[in-house]
Amino acid sequence: MRIRVEGVEVEYDSTPALRGVTVEFEAGKVTCVVGPNGAGKTTLLKTLARLVTPSRGAIYIDGKDYRYYKPRELAKLVAYVDPHISKAIPSTVFEFIATGRYPHQDLLSAGYSEEDLLMVERVSKELGVHHLLCRKLDQLSSGELQRVLIARALVQEPRVLLLDEPSAHLDLRYRLEVLDTVRRVTARFGKVTVVALHDLYLASLYSDLVVLMEGGRVVAVGRPEEVLRKEVIEHVYGVVVEEVRVGGRTILVPVDLAR
Repeated sequence: MRIRVEGVEVEYDSTPALRGVTVEFEAGKVTCVVGPNGAGKTTLLKTLARLVTPSRGAIYIDGKDYRYYKPRELAKLVAYVDPHISKAIPSTVFEFIATGRYPHQDLLSAGYSEEDLLMVERVSKELGVHHLLCRKLDQLSSGELQRVLIARALVQEPRVLLLDEPSAHLDLRYRLEVLDTVRRVTARFGKVTVVALHDLYLASLYSDLVVLMEGGRVVAVGRPEEVLRKEVIEHVYGVVVEEVRVGGRTILVPVDLAR
């Protein structure tokens, strides 16, 4: 499984959001998309999920133009986690997570299959939300809702997993647990996983590849240690950073605004 993005451009009300983006995403690897606010991270993920239509360029999934996948066919391949979904949906956590099984259900059957129930059970335990299954969505904290959103995506069994700020609203423990689960699932099942992150340290910890964006353009692609370098980050983010060694890793700590 491979996704190839070629010269993709997206505009919002004639304002460019993506400018000639060309990049590839591979199976079995977590690719983190990083960059300042307005860099185009969310737009890129939404375009990959076919929620936004490019004005130019093309996207191929295993060599097939993704415009030609039927909606149900695409839903079996791609799952997108929108962190801004409303908690006002009148649903229990179980019912909400189980909607991720929709692409795999027989349209003529009623209710959930045993496979559906087992999948919800396994994933909800893995993400620490099993005890929430009987609660209503509007009773959840922001962090609990974030884990429920990721659980729904995983029960969908997609080959492509698109996560927009999956660590948002999570405390430190769950932030690490969720990203560890994402990395483990990606490696075990050979998924194409693309994660938009603001936190450069988490990107360095959990990514196999990093895509750095600025102003709707891809400005660097490579391994974390190749992309997340002092001079690159200072240029793109407009801050002064220091390199600090922590646990055998070099992390970048912002210390001042660039003058």
